[in-house]
Amino acid sequence: MKWAKFFVLLVLICFSIFTTRVSASFAVYYGQIGPSEFPELDSFDIIILSPTVNSTYVSKLSTNHTVVGYVSLATIGGWEPWAKNLPEGLLIGENQNWDEGVVDFSSAEWERIILEEAVPYILSQGFDGVFLDNLDYVDLYPEKKDAMVNLVRAIRERYPDITIIANRGFSIAEEIAPYVDYVLFEDFVTYYNFSSDLYGVFDESELQWEFNQIQKLKSLNISILALSYADLTNESQVMEFSALICMYAKEYNISEVYLADLSLQKIGFDPCERQGKGARTTQEGTPQETSSEENKEAVCGPVIFLPMILLGRFILR
Repeated sequence: MKWAKFFVLLVLICFSIFTTRVSASFAVYYGQIGPSEFPELDSFDIIILSPTVNSTYVSKLSTNHTVVGYVSLATIGGWEPWAKNLPEGLLIGENQNWDEGVVDFSSAEWERIILEEAVPYILSQGFDGVFLDNLDYVDLYPEKKDAMVNLVRAIRERYPDITIIANRGFSIAEEIAPYVDYVLFEDFVTYYNFSSDLYGVFDESELQWEFNQIQKLKSLNISILALSYADLTNESQVMEFSALICMYAKEYNISEVYLADLSLQKIGFDPCERQGKGARTTQEGTPQETSSEENKEAVCGPVIFLPMILLGRFILR
């Protein structure tokens, strides 16, 4: 009886991967846009871009899509157009992984920079709204939690009609829920390990924590965009990670999923849509169509063995 349940679950998981999903698609891309990138980006519904990309392409994309520009609410990299006006006294730390300075986001001067310089600049370039990064710094500076919430609220109150996408910020999700349109769930199932310089899959306890956050966001009626990471030049890793990501996305009813590498300088793709259509990656990390037979072998062949073995052990123990 237990073996029967195991094989039924195998069939259901393979079926769920092959099922075509009807959903809004999104992309996160921080590279420059030219004639070759524009058609790819034009295929997505929601597009998160660097605020420094060519504004001509931003305006073209925003005609038929929702396009938002990046702004960090807790750090400064020096490349931002509003960075030149930052007083040195606002820096309170450093993020060595990204070579950024951590700002005092509870400062009234920082709020002024965001409201009167950063957001206006982004909107002046043709963007429909803003992507708010680094909300998780409230976990490192819990005494500044209210300040971060107030900053998000202030952006919404000053610019009531723009689209606002927040990156994570799970510990303040309840407080910011009325002010954001989406939450980007960065590191969904997979992540990049800065210590080992390798991409990986979260362990069982970490995945359970992630799924608890998903349930919280859903209880707040917040729309979720799930961002996962992989080495796009590693075909076997892309296939393995895609199978796991899509299995969990299906289980937790996450319809918007995007797979990219950490740099976000290459245009990624929806791994679940690609599982359905059939695709592989070239050595350069460019998605390439495969035949239906190749796709069946990729998804329900060796790639799916790992989750199936784990699932089988759980059922049969």
